[in-house]
Amino acid sequence: TATASAADAGSSDAPPVVENDADAPHNQIPRVEIAPGAHKYVLISAHAPTDPPEKRFFVVSKHGTQYHANAAEPFVYRLEEAGYHDIRVTGGGRINYQPADLSVNIFGYSYGFGLADHKLSKQIVEKDGRFVGYCVDWSNEGY
Repeated sequence: TATASAADAGSSDAPPVVENDADAPHNQIPRVEIAPGAHKYVLISAHAPTDPPEKRFFVVSKHGTQYHANAAEPFVYRLEEAGYHDIRVTGGGRINYQPADLSVNIFGYSYGFGLADHKLSKQIVEKDGRFVGYCVDWSNEGY
């Protein structure tokens, strides 16, 4: 963790202070948490408790959810507990995650949260090391 003195705080040459501790609670929450099968999903944005705050995105689905909010609420609670702030569900849709076929299909929308940025959701899934070799695609079609 880098620190700066009060005198350096006003200097434009001072490097930003960022919490890079891999064991910090906010770094323990995965960017992608999706359930196998076809389920409702949400795209969530939140600012990590770093200095300066880092905006992060999360792709979340949960088995057996009736509403998109049912997928979002437990995850939002975890983000709050880890110190995240300015947490927003930016939209929703469906994810069809088929581990046996190495495929993730992102599509549709949420009546309550609106259309998620599926292209961004795809990028987040592809950056997650657990999905290397998967075919990840997206469409704004369908419900």
